[in-house]
Amino acid sequence: MDQVQRAWYGLKAENALLRKCEQEYEDFFCSIMELLHSDNFQLVKAAGRDGDGKADGYLAPEKCVFQSYAPSSGFRKKPLLQKIKGDFLGAVEKWRERLAKWVFVHNDQEGLPKYALDLLEELKGEHPRIDLSAWGPGIVKEQILKLPTVKLVDLFGLAPSQEDVESLTHEPIKTLLRAMSSNSEGIMPEIRPVSAEKLQYNQLSPDVEALLSAGRRKENLVNDLLLRWPDPEYGEELANSFRAKYLSLRNIGASPDDIFVELKSFAGGDSGEVSTQVSSLAVLSYFFERCDIYENAPEVWQA
Repeated sequence: MDQVQRAWYGLKAENALLRKCEQEYEDFFCSIMELLHSDNFQLVKAAGRDGDGKADGYLAPEKCVFQSYAPSSGFRKKPLLQKIKGDFLGAVEKWRERLAKWVFVHNDQEGLPKYALDLLEELKGEHPRIDLSAWGPGIVKEQILKLPTVKLVDLFGLAPSQEDVESLTHEPIKTLLRAMSSNSEGIMPEIRPVSAEKLQYNQLSPDVEALLSAGRRKENLVNDLLLRWPDPEYGEELANSFRAKYLSLRNIGASPDDIFVELKSFAGGDSGEVSTQVSSLAVLSYFFERCDIYENAPEVWQA
């Protein structure tokens, strides 16, 4: 798996984790662990009075119990502390000598609050033989990217490769630009170049940086096509469409990476055709550099 594929799948994984919560998050996590560990990972389902043994999954070789908690409305102190303490002590009681590790899997992008980390440390002190840890979306994403490429394809579809980027020609971009013409609205005054600091200023992830860098290698093809386009205003109309889409996403509080995912989709990046996916990166990179999608860094700003 090359850098472009890894960034593509990394962004797909990040977006999937961002959009899931409650039972859907738990099911997705368990499906990843099954793909990664095969029969060594066992799903634990509730069974009458015995319940689920205070576990959603069990990794037998490591004697590790996984417990998921992914509320849709964020953490609240009392329920979170009750969940951690109750599930851990319940697992200690039910799994006994078969419990060497306990992992609390959660869906908060910013991590656990200090009071939850303090409780984990307290429980570690009371049960020193058991290794306690917490896995947020970042660690779950790392597990996803350990999967073989064939399994990533099953999960997220084909990803463009470095070779696909290098072999991109005018024709697929022309097809994509024609398809996008119905999405353009109005005219934007001037398409301005942006500073090299724009990526850092907008706090985009390394995955997004890698995909924009890949697209930048072929943005000259986009420029050539727009210069020769029958409608001389079409490039500015597209820029206006991208800017309007960006502003609508920013105004609802979407994260920088989530905005990128939506803009990539807007540019045709959800297609199953690799040539269209690569073309969408070239188009998105072109407009990232030349119009107001994402914020320009202030002149006095330093990374």
